[in-house]
Amino acid sequence: MASNPVVSLVELADQYKSEFENGISNLMKHTMSFVNSARKAGTYRQFNIFHQELLKQRDEMMIKIRDTQSILPDLDTTKLMGAFCWMAIMLLGQSFGAFFGGILFSPLLGFFVSSSDAILLAYFILPLIIYYFLHLPLEVTAKNDLLQRYVLFAFAAFEGLLTGYIFSDTNLIGMPPIAALTPMAIGLIPHFGSSIIDKNHAKLLCLTVGGGFLLHLALGAIIDLSLPYLLLTGLYGLIGFAVLQLYVNNAGEDPVSLEII
Repeated sequence: MASNPVVSLVELADQYKSEFENGISNLMKHTMSFVNSARKAGTYRQFNIFHQELLKQRDEMMIKIRDTQSILPDLDTTKLMGAFCWMAIMLLGQSFGAFFGGILFSPLLGFFVSSSDAILLAYFILPLIIYYFLHLPLEVTAKNDLLQRYVLFAFAAFEGLLTGYIFSDTNLIGMPPIAALTPMAIGLIPHFGSSIIDKNHAKLLCLTVGGGFLLHLALGAIIDLSLPYLLLTGLYGLIGFAVLQLYVNNAGEDPVSLEII
């Protein structure tokens, strides 16, 4: 006689959960083994060199972010629009992933991962995988650009799924702002207002970041204009400001497509 289908499903879920937990456990063992071998190899001097290089890059990055008075280079506003609008699409995918992970699929995800495993995946392992993927020696072609963008979209949606699951049991205060509005404003305003902005660096920043902030305020007035909403809106504005500054000040220097910021 055939076994109870519910029992079979639970057994299969338990099997998958056990396999996933074993995979995480093996990954942690390999990580600890790598750390121990690195210590034995005496890599302290190499770590110092790497640390100094990171500090140097940080200082260079801060100089570029703070530069708001220089004359704008010749910007390809079509490329800028494509980069930031795709960033907005990725953030929308992340938001939908968070919705599904926090509300619809939370019980199902609980069969396979614990909250601590989800945190490890979302904030440590997944970013490392993305970093590795972005530094693969891929030829700059339209096909590879398409591959990169859609793989990053999948990563963003998956991270959103994990983030939603992590916070599924947390009572959030009010509705959060839609993060995609900031990059959408940064992508569209320079493209349609290029004649107004011209070479004025400060005007570009005011119109784009300020435009995104006003969009958030308008939406917040409709849904829920609370203090956490305003704080998150300010955070999104700061991030948008920093990314736009890096984009503008790296124009013509960085060969990596900025669709993959």
